[in-house]
Amino acid sequence: MDVHDSHALTRVRARAAAGLLACAILAACGDGAGRDDPSTLVVGQVGDAIGLDPSHETDGISLNVTSQVFDTLVRFRPGSFDVVPGIATSWSASADGRAWTFVLRPGLRFSDGTPLDAAAVKYNFDRWRLREHPAHGEGGYPYYRSQFGGSPGDVAAVLAPNRTTLTLRLRDPLAPLLRDLAMPSFGIGSPAAIARDPAGFGVRPVASGPYAVAEWVRGDHITLQANPRWSGPKPAYRTVIVRAIPDQNTSLLSIQKGDISALANPRPEDVRVLADQANVRVYEQPSNALMYVAMNVGKRPFGDVRVRRAVAYAIDIPSIVRGFYGRGTVVAGNWTPPGMLGENPAVAAYPYDPARAKALLASAGLAAGFPTDLYYPTTPRPYMPDPERLAQAIATDLGAVGIDVRLEPLEFGAFLRAVRSGEHAMCLAGWTGDDGDPDDFTYPLLDADGAVPGSAQNLSFWRDARFHALMLAGRRATGERRRRAAYMQANAMIHDQVPAVAIVHGTVPLVVSRAVAGVIPRPDSILNFERWKPRT
Repeated sequence: MDVHDSHALTRVRARAAAGLLACAILAACGDGAGRDDPSTLVVGQVGDAIGLDPSHETDGISLNVTSQVFDTLVRFRPGSFDVVPGIATSWSASADGRAWTFVLRPGLRFSDGTPLDAAAVKYNFDRWRLREHPAHGEGGYPYYRSQFGGSPGDVAAVLAPNRTTLTLRLRDPLAPLLRDLAMPSFGIGSPAAIARDPAGFGVRPVASGPYAVAEWVRGDHITLQANPRWSGPKPAYRTVIVRAIPDQNTSLLSIQKGDISALANPRPEDVRVLADQANVRVYEQPSNALMYVAMNVGKRPFGDVRVRRAVAYAIDIPSIVRGFYGRGTVVAGNWTPPGMLGENPAVAAYPYDPARAKALLASAGLAAGFPTDLYYPTTPRPYMPDPERLAQAIATDLGAVGIDVRLEPLEFGAFLRAVRSGEHAMCLAGWTGDDGDPDDFTYPLLDADGAVPGSAQNLSFWRDARFHALMLAGRRATGERRRRAAYMQANAMIHDQVPAVAIVHGTVPLVVSRAVAGVIPRPDSILNFERWKPRT
């Protein structure tokens, strides 16, 4: 929070408060943190955040933290993808779907005391979409680019005619707009804090959510303190410590001993152990995730669809599901998760057929096989609980048909930088759905608009005009029937052209102490700490 320097007494009080906060943080982060303090919650994650400016990040750990710090124009009702008011209390669209007007809550403020009004929201949108904006900087804004089609993309203008009215003017109708705006990546930050230090904002962001960042010790923990200016109910846990515990054996012991009260993304084998313990409860967050193998079509020989199909036939997907995943995980037939709009019942996973894979390679002039690389992150992800063993299993399957795979393990931040730039020939990747809409799985991950080197989310760098036309049809259609038809065709085309091999769709487990109440599993895997409370 900003402190005015006009009075010496104010400075003394500020220093004293900072000292007390530092002492509280040091005490809370010691061994057994939070066990004796009912107002402190300690949560374990398999790794650390990459950054805390949600407009720049795509990884779940970063966005889970930023969702506690930032509020959005609209929100998802916990446990669903139903859109409810957030910063905006109401909204309406023009008859042609090209203008959306939002009425904002009056009197809102960021945690630094500056006003959260329509001008502040406009500042954020303009920062994301306009390269010439003074705070745009060098960040790729991957979610803005992927959901809104580039810079400036689908948003033609942002208007703030008064303090409580904001209007977005679109170039074309955008069916998933409201759900897009509820994503953590579109959290609204303090313009004053951003302008003061755009780069530093990703380390110590200032926003209007239920918590504010008190401390970030990279590789160890992030401490959140309740934001007194939060417009919602006062959180029961005044302090939340998110600990990075990359060693999963340590994380298992930590939840068993009670050193942490919650553990996100545990291994399937650990879930089976913890399910039998009386002091914890295992929650299954709804199935909304995909793990896949992307092939960079810009690198030989993956520009040949026969080679890509050979890879699909060569991977023993059912064995991967049985060996590396737990309850609720299924073989991926469609690219989109089961039950989502556009699911195509005619699309099924490629069967495991090494002989057919070899025949396809021979028809492509590669009867002797070929060498390639497979990049993968060393940090477990919600959709990829054991990346190293998974990569080894896939490399073994491909080796059996003559594809000689060189494994390239990378720390997650380095992995993202490499694959977004297209350095890889193949990579293991995944996605946890953000908004329950098929557009979120198809447009960012496989459309040409997402294949921009440096900020790519389309890690196959597949650019197909027919697929792009389907994406535009699905995004612009206003009726569910027309949208369903577009995404059914998209699922069929992905399967046929196989720029990436869909491997599994699965649930994401969450382990929480039975001393904690108020936990609502969400399909986007976001944890609403402000709703959690000690069980009485």
